[in-house]
Amino acid sequence: MTPHTPVPEDLGAENDSTVVKSDLSNAVRGDVSGTAVQAHTIQAVNINHAVRAETGRDGAWVPVRVDEVDLRELGVHPAREGRDGSSLPPYVERDIDTRLHQLLTQAGTWGGAVLVEGDSTAGKTRAALHALQQVLPGRPLFFPAPGQDLRTLAEHLTTQGSRGAVVWLDDLHRFLGLGQQGMTEHLLQVLRHHRTVVVATLRAEYADLYRGIDLDHGHDAHGWQHAHGEGESILALLRRFALVELDRIWSQSELDRAARVGDDRLDEAVARHGEHGIAEYLAAGPELLRTWTRAKRSTARGGHPRGHSVVAAAIDLARTGLLTAPSRDLLEQAHTPYMAGTAYLRPEPFSEALEWAQQPGLGASGLLLPVDGDAECWRAFDYLIEAATAPIPAPVWELAVGRATGPDERLGIAINAYEAGREDLAWTVCESLARSGNPRAMNLAGYWAHQQGRDNEAEGWLRKAVKCGFTAALNNLGILLSDQGKTADAEEIYRRSIKEGNTYALSNLGLLLGDQGKEDEAEEMYRRAAESGVDTGAYNLGNLLVARGQFGEAERAYRDAISLGHLNSLFNLGLLLENQGRITEAEEVYRRAAENNDVGSLINLGALLVGQQRHEEAEECYRHLGGADHLEIVRNLGHVVALRGRLAEAEDIFRVAVDGGDLDSLVGLGSVLAQQGRLVQSVKVLERAVEVLQGSGRDERRKRAASLVGEVRRFQEVVDNIRSKVEYAKDEMMSLDALSVDQKRVVKVGLAMLDAFQNLTDAEQVDPRRVAFELREMLRSIAQENPSE
Repeated sequence: MTPHTPVPEDLGAENDSTVVKSDLSNAVRGDVSGTAVQAHTIQAVNINHAVRAETGRDGAWVPVRVDEVDLRELGVHPAREGRDGSSLPPYVERDIDTRLHQLLTQAGTWGGAVLVEGDSTAGKTRAALHALQQVLPGRPLFFPAPGQDLRTLAEHLTTQGSRGAVVWLDDLHRFLGLGQQGMTEHLLQVLRHHRTVVVATLRAEYADLYRGIDLDHGHDAHGWQHAHGEGESILALLRRFALVELDRIWSQSELDRAARVGDDRLDEAVARHGEHGIAEYLAAGPELLRTWTRAKRSTARGGHPRGHSVVAAAIDLARTGLLTAPSRDLLEQAHTPYMAGTAYLRPEPFSEALEWAQQPGLGASGLLLPVDGDAECWRAFDYLIEAATAPIPAPVWELAVGRATGPDERLGIAINAYEAGREDLAWTVCESLARSGNPRAMNLAGYWAHQQGRDNEAEGWLRKAVKCGFTAALNNLGILLSDQGKTADAEEIYRRSIKEGNTYALSNLGLLLGDQGKEDEAEEMYRRAAESGVDTGAYNLGNLLVARGQFGEAERAYRDAISLGHLNSLFNLGLLLENQGRITEAEEVYRRAAENNDVGSLINLGALLVGQQRHEEAEECYRHLGGADHLEIVRNLGHVVALRGRLAEAEDIFRVAVDGGDLDSLVGLGSVLAQQGRLVQSVKVLERAVEVLQGSGRDERRKRAASLVGEVRRFQEVVDNIRSKVEYAKDEMMSLDALSVDQKRVVKVGLAMLDAFQNLTDAEQVDPRRVAFELREMLRSIAQENPSE
């Protein structure tokens, strides 16, 4: 690549504009990068209760007709009352409706499962229920509550012969990771056998976690880490659902349809929704978030500091994974940690705070929503939960564990506590359950112990889990043994796991065999895993085929992995296409991966754009994720900015990268210093780079730094040589006493130029080649006018 600033020929392309690319991702084990698998590791579980399950006094399940359900009770967010007195605006046809109707029609005939995914307040629940009422209006509908044993519902449908019933699971994540009492692949098969229609919604952040989209760790992270052996089951379950994705932001055609309805609420939303979706605006989500945020001010200024704390407690109790909606007494206890340091705000009484929190915003939802008819329990509006990022106070975790109604719920809270950094609490809960004989807790204890390097303890817990019949622990045990180098034992365990139906063990066994050079056997395992719907089986197959040079088959394997939800395969597919010279296709694939903030794909997309001289687009690409946590991107951004001629800005960027610990950026920093004529500083930085990169394994970068040191020093010699000639020329011109007036004017200009050059070179802020050219031309002009001199 050509440097932006001209330099002497002997310096060469001193702009170290090497935009670093990421290499092919490695094979993965299970559905993670060679680690044990963990289930239900949701960073912050959001609980969005709808209504209590419909059961009779004798415990029997009591359905309601689909066309008679109360949409608000089943989870549709309220809106302000319309001019006609209606509580909800008319339904506006969404772009997904045709597909949704088709899927429900098929499921209504043969049984099946349909899942609508999207962000909070995207309109998932309204769209799914509207489609149900259009397609299956007379069917009986059951809507269980989180934590309720779904096996009893399946038993009811089986014994009552209720074929064709509908089971409604709003916010599916509340029913996953609960052992056999939650929704499992086996239970779904039982329901489908009786032609049951299962309709569920799932928020996008949970879908991403379950399917292994890791946005924070770049292309080396290949999946969601599953613990206690149920992660694979959750992924297998999700594949059983026909998926419909709903965007939060409405399309232009959807906006046009909304504008034609003639409802005052919709008209206002279309006109004023701004960056928000229509459903999001109607539910007053952004306004409620602002209301809650602004409440933490003095009551004298109209604030509700205790109300703010009560809502914060409800939000965080949901984030812990507590399935039970908090009661008044729990909120009264839980809000206390949030009141620290608020005495000066003159907090209102608790009863007043609770009443304020329930008041509808813009006539829509309140910050807290009652979950039973007597308003004895409340849940936080899910839009607030999704927006929450602050750490959960320790007392709230402890209260959540104390209020959990069973071991599965306590274990779920423990997992979330562990992910949130509350490892002591998590381990205490998990170990207690494990010692009481809970096999899921045993498996989780084994996984955590392995993470912390306590392998003997880990193996003990995993073997106990297997002995108790928890065969899902076999896969984790195989990984542990493999990590310990016990290859034969690991292979035996993987094969046992495969016999028990764990398809992820197929992919893990393939890796184990591949490491032993048994590529044909490894390929067989990968293919069996891929055929079973294991995304990492297809991904690892692609990597194996690339190593063999079978690029056509590798491409098909990567595309299969992507279709199975392994979106990190996009990176390797993009690299494969780029290496084959299929640049346009590679760019398209990289951009798709970059939409999920895949760091490796962003790096390579930028490098691809630089290679096509599309520097402005490359800069935009790198700035998209150019935080200090991604120093490779910061470094590449510095190179692109330097290529665009903004050397001072590039210097600042390189310094940020160096301060962040990216030693490779020293080379770029030394380069831009040289381009600015600051040669002494450049040499010092580059010599430091040579020193710190010694033995770092980055020999190419070290060699480049050493080469630049030599080039800059030669550059310095050129400058010194010119300086000496300047001094000589000044002395010579000062002795020209017999010059004419015009000639003296020329000499005066020349002397001014030489003085300016001397000042610039002293400050090391000059391109010597340009000034030398000017000087030579000036002296040549003088010589022509004074041939005797």
